[in-house]
Amino acid sequence: MKKKILLYTMLFTGLSLLNSCQDDLNLKSDSVITSTSFWKTEDDAKAGVNGMYFNFRTQTQQNYYLLGGARSAEITNGVQSPLTLANYYNNNLTPQNMDVDWGGLYTVIQQANLILKYVPNIQFSPTTVKEQKRYIAQAYSMRALAYFIMARSWGGVPIVTTPTENTNQSEYIVPRNTIAEVFTFIKSDIDLALANFPDASNNKTQLSLASVNALKADVNLWTAKQLGGGATDLNTALAAINAIPAGPALLPNFKDVFSYTNKGNNEVLFAVRYSLADVPSSLSDNWNSFMFVGPSDFAPLTALTATATFGTLGVGSGNAGISRVQPDITRFNFSNTDTRKTATYLTLMNGATPVVTGLVKYNGTVDGTTRRFVSDIIIYRWADILLMKAEIKNALMQDPTTEMNLVMQRADPSASFTNGSQAANDDAILRERLHELAFEGKAWWDLVRFGKTANVPSMAGKKILFPISQNTINYNPKITPNP
Repeated sequence: MKKKILLYTMLFTGLSLLNSCQDDLNLKSDSVITSTSFWKTEDDAKAGVNGMYFNFRTQTQQNYYLLGGARSAEITNGVQSPLTLANYYNNNLTPQNMDVDWGGLYTVIQQANLILKYVPNIQFSPTTVKEQKRYIAQAYSMRALAYFIMARSWGGVPIVTTPTENTNQSEYIVPRNTIAEVFTFIKSDIDLALANFPDASNNKTQLSLASVNALKADVNLWTAKQLGGGATDLNTALAAINAIPAGPALLPNFKDVFSYTNKGNNEVLFAVRYSLADVPSSLSDNWNSFMFVGPSDFAPLTALTATATFGTLGVGSGNAGISRVQPDITRFNFSNTDTRKTATYLTLMNGATPVVTGLVKYNGTVDGTTRRFVSDIIIYRWADILLMKAEIKNALMQDPTTEMNLVMQRADPSASFTNGSQAANDDAILRERLHELAFEGKAWWDLVRFGKTANVPSMAGKKILFPISQNTINYNPKITPNP
């Protein structure tokens, strides 16, 4: 069975891995080769679902952060050349230099569409029929999540609900739907997912009843603030959080949430799994390698000094541990008593002068003598949910003190939240999200949702939506560019 799953995953994900620069709606899918021979058994269904998660993991290797965090002023230039990353934190993106397009997320949607087309027709045994419903629920969930990422980034995008299974490319050259239509579709998929989950079980590396309720809250909080959904959507978001099954909880120590040896802990609702079993290359290790310290990033100090601060340094191959970018320490202003500071980044000092700052929040583990950036990428965790709930309550003119103090005092027992005006509370909540969720791919979307993109100096006179890459427009002439 393992060989079959591996073969299936390779067949269905090859387009994503080998042609990521040319992925788009109008490309021929390899599924035409396999759909006649797969989608017959329970093992095929499981393989298809594994392929969907593999495709999504590819998006979290770098693109998830570039879309959700890189424009927020969390990062600045590192010691090495930043490559194209500087276009994000300097907000100099154009259709010509935008190297993240939506094609990769459509490979995730393609796999979800295949699951939704074929899995309902597979005969499951009475003892495994729950898994059939779970697979269907996860496909709806993942499709909603992929569209949510795209809608926040580009606005209206094409809604595609049928898998690409023939060579008639013109069938897939379709225009963008409106942003309202996309969010209506996302909410519908979430409701279908919640209706299909057979139970509340959660292995943390796949979407579950808990994480999809978190997604529902996230989506409705966005539409409440960005699309005029108001109190109706806020109350829907609050109800979704309250519907999360019991189980998730804050860990006593912030740093433990991200420990390589503590994956899938009680705080995590949904995370993308990375492992030492992955092939060691820039395609397998995740984006945190760009923010760590490599073998020559500490001049004029010595390697011994750098190692004393950061532990085993990156090796520098495949961008693994090269300071292409680094956390902008002027952005955060952590208090001296906030334990999240040293659990998020460390700065190598030459006397009173900063030399280089390295991200330690997602610094993976050491395999022999090599640092591997294989921390799980957390999509939803309980602290995020509590801060979401605080934001919702404040928008509804309710007191967010309870949720704020839970998060703040976990990091700093001396901290305390004081309920103030709605605007003052919003500022405090946004600041707390910056500190708590730093480098988790949330900060840019937080700024957009709060209407605070002007807090980013490089955003002066710039548009909030990402440009649509010229590559995408070239392959689909019905796509209209963003202003």
